[in-house]
Amino acid sequence: MTITTTTQGAWTVLSIVGKIDNAGSEELKAAVFPLLTGGNVAIDCSLVEYVTSSGFRVLMQAEKEQRQKGGTLVLGNLSTPVSSFFEIAGLHTLFKIVPDLKATLASS
Repeated sequence: MTITTTTQGAWTVLSIVGKIDNAGSEELKAAVFPLLTGGNVAIDCSLVEYVTSSGFRVLMQAEKEQRQKGGTLVLGNLSTPVSSFFEIAGLHTLFKIVPDLKATLASS
């Protein structure tokens, strides 16, 4: 798994490529938690192959932390397998998920 971080306007964007498995979830946690300062954070999931339960746990913890600090955490461009799993598991209601991350970032 690789994670790149960029800034687009008022947003910090993490782009993830690969699988968020047990090892990847620790890498994701190390990358995302320092960014949870109450601003705007977007995670581009277009190239995420799948997410294990440990990966979902990190995403849920990050969303909660960011919300408590008054910030926004957005998941965007979910790949088909990841989007399907979010829906089946009922996790899609816990996150702000946008189908077109680029448009969301441009409009903010």
